[in-house]
Parts: sequence; C-alpha cells; structure tokens
Amino acid sequence: MPTTQQAASHLATNKRYVEEQINGSNPIQLLLKLYDVAITSCTREDRQRLSRAIVELISALNFEHREVALGLFRLYNYCLRNAKLGNFDAVKPILCELRDTWSSTQNSPAPED
Repeated sequence: MPTTQQAASHLATNKRYVEEQINGSNPIQLLLKLYDVAITSCTREDRQRLSRAIVELISALNFEHREVALGLFRLYNYCLRNAKLGNFDAVKPILCELRDTWSSTQNSPAPED
C-alpha cells in the first residue's frame, strides 16, 4: 500500500502531466478532450461531471459564426437537459457523433484560398 507521501507525489505527477497535455494542445484537441470527458461521464453515468463538460462545450461556442453556434447550442442544451435527467443513452450518441465530426476536421487538409 502506498504511503501518503507516495500518493501525494503520484497526484502531483498526474497533475503536471494533465497540465502539459492541455498547454500543448491546439483548440480542436482541447475540444476533443472535453468531448472525451463528456462521453466517459455518460458511460459512468456521472451526471455532475457530464453537466460540467456540456456547460464547458457551451461556453466554448463562437457566436461570430451564428448559424453553426446556434445549432450546437441547441444540441448541447438538449444534452444538458437529458444529462440532468440521467438519460445518458440519449446524450452519448450525440456527443460521439459530434466528437467524430470534430476529429475528422482535425485530420482534413485546410481549404486552399
């Protein structure tokens, strides 16, 4: 069994690793990590963590692109309502599809001007 000092050292190491992962990520990678948290929260049926992840997705919306942002806002709002009700089976497929879509944009070449 690890000592308290070993456990604290392990937690500090994990925290540094997570901070390095976040600081070294581009905006799409950060968004994908947020989707991963939300999807994992659905699997674990963790309402609170899922709700926090969805709220973060909402706060990341860029309303300069109004039509896209409003569509995503409606989807996220639907997911948030269902998360609070514990309807994880309604939320998870939506988040998985959105994550896959964002992931494919990261792997696509940028359009030429």
